[in-house]
Amino acid sequence: MANRTQPRSERTPVRKDKRTIEWQQWFGRSLVLLFILGIISSGVYLKQVDTLPILHVTVDGKFNHINKEALVKSVTPHAKGGFMSIDVAKIRQAGEALAWVKVVQVKRIWPDSLHLIVEEQTAIAQWGNEALINKQGHLFFPVKTSFPNGLVQLKGPRGTNQLLAKRFYEVRQLAASIGMSVQKIEMNARRAWSIKLNNGLKVMLGRHQSEQRLQRFANVFTTVLQPYKNDITAVDMRYTNGLSVAWAAGQKPDFSGTI
Repeated sequence: MANRTQPRSERTPVRKDKRTIEWQQWFGRSLVLLFILGIISSGVYLKQVDTLPILHVTVDGKFNHINKEALVKSVTPHAKGGFMSIDVAKIRQAGEALAWVKVVQVKRIWPDSLHLIVEEQTAIAQWGNEALINKQGHLFFPVKTSFPNGLVQLKGPRGTNQLLAKRFYEVRQLAASIGMSVQKIEMNARRAWSIKLNNGLKVMLGRHQSEQRLQRFANVFTTVLQPYKNDITAVDMRYTNGLSVAWAAGQKPDFSGTI
């Protein structure tokens, strides 16, 4: 009996219409293009000066010397424009141009406000007669009537303000260790150092080894000179192995010993 071969059924692949695929691709690309155009149009619209104009400026910070009204007045001419078109850098620069302003951060608050976060300068000392000096040793120049009372006086050649600010912290700490405080620190044109303490006593340190000489003065003052501190006008430490003491006029202390 002969075997009969059963015919096999074959599946014919279903092919999508080429036109349908092209239309889908075109539609997808069009959506992407429209999305991009929408973003660009929105950006252009928001950057127009009359779009979402700035109506409010608020200020935040802890102030002892900054006048908020004066600060807002100084930045207002630069706050003209739309929410996105406003020049934040110019606003920051205008605020920081005020003498007691150290740093201004500008934040946009949707939809029509600017918020200024302001840090005020902190004066650690007075520089000469015309400026104050902050913790970083930078000078700023407020009106003299706003200078805080009782600041230490720092004086030195142009460009030495940061060096003197650093020395101020060192001298202040050492003076406190002997029960005194600093009234003035000066470096002259020859780079020679001198300090004046709160009781008027002047300590001359010279150009070389000023730190070692200052420490030596502290040691001598603590062990020998402290009882006579109100009778001394100056101590000269510019000697290799010694010092000299200038007594106040009319004072004849009962002093004996080796310094």
